[in-house]
Amino acid sequence: MVLKSASYPNKEIVAYANILSSNPKEIVGGVEIGKQFYKVRINHPVIQDEPLVRPTSGCKKISDAHAKRAPIAWPLICVCYNKLSTYIIYLENL
Repeated sequence: MVLKSASYPNKEIVAYANILSSNPKEIVGGVEIGKQFYKVRINHPVIQDEPLVRPTSGCKKISDAHAKRAPIAWPLICVCYNKLSTYIIYLENL
């Protein structure tokens, strides 16, 4: 999946990620994600210093979440399905 920036009006791709859950009761950083967020894990950051929409202790930017392999909450309106994303990540890791 592709994560886009939540900063208005910028909708740049900030990372490639896997969706871990869409369950509103799922907990990230001690808080339920709710109906407007997905629980995701960053596979490949594109914009390292993009601030997290919901920072947690120890994770303030995309790069922090990636380095720690920490799940984060990301707004579902900023998550796009891209058929090529899995293939691109695979090629970059060869």
